[in-house]
Amino acid sequence: MPSMFTDLNDIHIGSVAVADATTETTSAIEDMADYDEITWIVLFEDVDAAAVLTLQPKSNTADHLTVPTPVAISVVGGTVSGAVTAVVTTGASVITEASANLDNLMAVVNVAKSKISARYVFLSITATVESFAIASIITIKSRAGSVPVTQSTDVASLVKSAS
Repeated sequence: MPSMFTDLNDIHIGSVAVADATTETTSAIEDMADYDEITWIVLFEDVDAAAVLTLQPKSNTADHLTVPTPVAISVVGGTVSGAVTAVVTTGASVITEASANLDNLMAVVNVAKSKISARYVFLSITATVESFAIASIITIKSRAGSVPVTQSTDVASLVKSAS
């Protein structure tokens, strides 16, 4: 039975670099048909002072960002470190930038399939007041219904230790 992380999780790039965005940025749309959990890792670059970022996972019945209208997936509180201010407001994670506290850090959004109302999901990131830059969004779909998982072509190199 496969037991290594790469045997059990689908890992790929959910979004490439985004520079100075103020409009909505989204990850790739993910098909959750054979997975019970999804995690987005958002790697921030420069986030302008006073930027207020909203990270909201969304689901849709179609493989589409807008049609039909996606449904927000409610998140609950998590943990923060250092000088980062993050709260959950109306089911979304809201992070406020202050004094470069988000520059070169990451945010992790984890959602269980039991909270997802439709087959397809994506992460929406919006900003108010100021802009933000993202190095990338890494997506990890976990708890696969059938294993082993075949990694996407985003994975250029996969190295495992001997079992």
